[in-house]
Amino acid sequence: MFEEENEIEIKCPNCSPADETWHEILKPGQSPVAKCMDCGHVHSYRIPRVKMKTVKAIVSQMEDSVVMQTLLPEDERFFIDDEFVVEDMNTGDVVPIIITALECDDKRKPSAAVKDIDTIWGRAIDEVTVKVGIQRGETTESVETKVPGDFKFVVGQNIKLEGKDYPIISIKVRGGAFKSRDGDYVLAKKVKRIYAKKPYQGSRSRY
Repeated sequence: MFEEENEIEIKCPNCSPADETWHEILKPGQSPVAKCMDCGHVHSYRIPRVKMKTVKAIVSQMEDSVVMQTLLPEDERFFIDDEFVVEDMNTGDVVPIIITALECDDKRKPSAAVKDIDTIWGRAIDEVTVKVGIQRGETTESVETKVPGDFKFVVGQNIKLEGKDYPIISIKVRGGAFKSRDGDYVLAKKVKRIYAKKPYQGSRSRY
């Protein structure tokens, strides 16, 4: 069942008893009445009560982690790598995350319904810290930079670090894949590591 302002998607006993269709809400409240937009039939309907569950969420950002408590519908299902927003019941803090693990009865599963989940493990993606390896001849220097999670890093373009531009030569994606062709891009929230090289004399940032 979906609701949108003065409309709701429910089953129509006249023309669509098996599948939900859009209705105009004529009377909200405890005894709601709606009009089917397909056939014009007016009828009452029931809004099912959704059971909610408090779930612990452990959100990490580099070395730091914070424990949050969030209220979720029991019938909602999550998968590893899903993105969703955790709202802490105690502080009101809101953090967008990527799910990295789902813990159910001391076991980790690739997917689970909220009613079975004890803990959601996630990585914050509103602002992420990206590791960059800068090649200087035979040595590689490791530095870090903070950017928004949806920031695009593009192979062949420059990344600005400490006031200097470094051409990106490849990007390691979380999960093991590499991007190394000019024009390939990866969102910061999915970057494992960026490889860049010593800047060309007089190069300019393309960001």
